Amino acid sequence: MGSENKITLSVIKADVGGWVGHCSSHPDMLALAQEHLDKIDGQALNVGDDVELIMTHQRGENDSEIHKFAWDTFLDLTELAKRMKLYGAGQDMLADAFSGNVKGMGPGVAEMSFVERTSEPVIIFMADKTSPGAWNLPVFRMFADPFNTPGLVIDPSMHRGFRFRVLDVFEEKEWILSCPEDMYDLLVLIGASGRYVIENVYRKRDNEVAAVASSQKLGLIAGRYVGKDDPVLIVRAQSGLPAVGEVLEPFAFPHLVEGWMRGSHHGPLMPVSFADARPIRFDGPPRVIAAGYQLTNGKLIGPVDLFSDVAYDETRKEASRIATYMRRHGPFEPHRLGLHEMEYTTLPQVMAFIFEKSAIPRRSDLEDELQKLFPHLRELRVVDPGIRDFDAIQKTIAREAAHYLEEIAWEGMKVGLSCGKTLYYLVNYLEPERLSRPHIYPLSLTRIFAMPGLTSNALVGMMSTKYPDAEAYNLPSMPVTSREEYEAQIQANPELLKIYREIWEVDVMLLAIGYLAVDKPGFMALAQQELKLSGEDLAQKGVVAEINHTPISADGEPLIDEKDPQLAALTRRIVGVMAPELRKLAAQKDKYLVAVAGAPEKTEAIRACLKGRYFNVLITDAYVAEALVRG
Repeated sequence: MGSENKITLSVIKADVGGWVGHCSSHPDMLALAQEHLDKIDGQALNVGDDVELIMTHQRGENDSEIHKFAWDTFLDLTELAKRMKLYGAGQDMLADAFSGNVKGMGPGVAEMSFVERTSEPVIIFMADKTSPGAWNLPVFRMFADPFNTPGLVIDPSMHRGFRFRVLDVFEEKEWILSCPEDMYDLLVLIGASGRYVIENVYRKRDNEVAAVASSQKLGLIAGRYVGKDDPVLIVRAQSGLPAVGEVLEPFAFPHLVEGWMRGSHHGPLMPVSFADARPIRFDGPPRVIAAGYQLTNGKLIGPVDLFSDVAYDETRKEASRIATYMRRHGPFEPHRLGLHEMEYTTLPQVMAFIFEKSAIPRRSDLEDELQKLFPHLRELRVVDPGIRDFDAIQKTIAREAAHYLEEIAWEGMKVGLSCGKTLYYLVNYLEPERLSRPHIYPLSLTRIFAMPGLTSNALVGMMSTKYPDAEAYNLPSMPVTSREEYEAQIQANPELLKIYREIWEVDVMLLAIGYLAVDKPGFMALAQQELKLSGEDLAQKGVVAEINHTPISADGEPLIDEKDPQLAALTRRIVGVMAPELRKLAAQKDKYLVAVAGAPEKTEAIRACLKGRYFNVLITDAYVAEALVRG
């Protein structure tokens, strides 16, 4: 059958206001959502404070009109929540304007398209106070565990097994793993449910879609804790797929998931009826509901409240006992999440306060020696991180750079941000309200799809949240092939053009330095994305570093001429302040061009940029400084 016969089932959810606190959704919110959904074929449900829009249509997945409909619905619900003074009104709406698809904008999305069978039972699971990894264990048991799903053993239509698409939500990698043959490999990944999540399941014999889950992690999108992700999951059942009972059976075990109070604790996932989907005890424990539908000629018949079955009473009792046991740990692990998992909760803010109490050791001897070698530098700060660990070094120099920015700050200062993880840490370490009326600009706008949360625009948004009186400017990332094209397109918009020109006039530029690693969000990622060039390919072309997306040679010169057609093609795409312009600005006495870069891996990249004189302040670590001095 052709794609025109396919039906699409879209479940799009968002937390746009809780009643009371985080425990439920106000009836007026659900009524307004249903009023919108009555215009198409859809239903509004809720689990806790999350509103779920369940829709069927024939427009396919990721359709801009369906997604805009959901976005506009959530905006209207946000306005109602604000009028009612509900808690966290609009907290999942992380963008200012719709941009074609709600993915990456806050709401959670699960969608699948398929040809409707003679009988099409579908189960939609909705969870509150937990994260996408909560589905890993039950989905594995549904589609790979014969002790849960005997159909894998005795049903010929299922016996060949299923394929699982697994995402690394931190590094945007994915795997397709088949069961039973790749079972152990699959378990290696999905057992680490805070990082690796199952997004899709397909039947192997015909690649028919069987399940799809939302995989959005709000903390990675926003760069800070804005609530737990509260995922949704769609599972088709029967006729060559697990039976309804096999789909539901994994939830008879209330397994531990991350989330619960403030998104920072492990707790049991409790299957409950619609009426009991109100996580109240310690804002929990995490809840899951199951809405059963019969899909008939593209229409939803239902829902059946599947977890209202009294057979789940014992599971709920066990979940309560587990919840009590876990709560007795208080702020200790394993009830509280480990530090790594809490990086995107509110804990980093508290850790920053603790970090602030410890002095950062400085190496004045190395500062003096480097100053002699590079007299063009206005100031040097060399910190001793105390451990030769890449991440620890980045965080230490970022903390010192945050102190430096706060020391030199003046009212109304104009700050420009490059991109990257080090500057992300720097922004995290800035203390709220320490700067007065800052104006914050992006220094680069090049379209990089890898690690979008670390782009200049994203970091500008993060930094602006620290200062209630800030003026922050974002420029749109357009699908253009050159800087000239970009500048031509914004000529028609005087406001955008003004902002764009002001970027070159900021007082302070915060710059990261990149080395030959293509998993970073700068020029290396651009080279991989556009021309599939590896780090080895770039090295052969003489690239050893990058600064604000400009490739730099070992002798410190920008590689932007026409000698290498591939580099020329790539550098034409760079939109922002390029290396030759940085060099001119760094020579001006009234400008602060601050390079924040460290770790032994970056030594040669930093050396090259020092030769090029692209900045007049350097904040680095003792390992790099010693190597530069030995040089």
